[in-house]
Amino acid sequence: MPDSFRCTLVTPKQQVFDEQVSYVSIPSWDGQVGLMSKRAPLVTKLGQGVLRLASPQGGTQRFYVGGGFAQMKRGTLSLVAEEAVPEDQVQHTDAKAALAEAQAFKPRTEEDFTKNQRDLTRARAMLALSDTRGDA
Repeated sequence: MPDSFRCTLVTPKQQVFDEQVSYVSIPSWDGQVGLMSKRAPLVTKLGQGVLRLASPQGGTQRFYVGGGFAQMKRGTLSLVAEEAVPEDQVQHTDAKAALAEAQAFKPRTEEDFTKNQRDLTRARAMLALSDTRGDA
């Protein structure tokens, strides 16, 4: 498979993914980054959002990832994420409830504000991920 490359996704708790892919879209800390085979080396900090992995045989797998790092080196993409949730484990009603809770929260300190922003971003990403499955 000349137009594919290896992609691994791990969290502190487990290896989540380890397969050949043809395309990956990662939520970098400063925006979405698309990667294909023969990509120049890259190291980037992961943000919060939807990770999309396209299989060379067709089909796509999606995950919510929150924080960590990505490295593309010698034809292998290594993703080390603080959190990775497969889209089939994301419940639309739970994501909607988390978003409503984060929107209702009134931060009192700068630390509260920062945490609330992370919670809002996570809830919006989870909701978007559940919407891609059409289970809304």
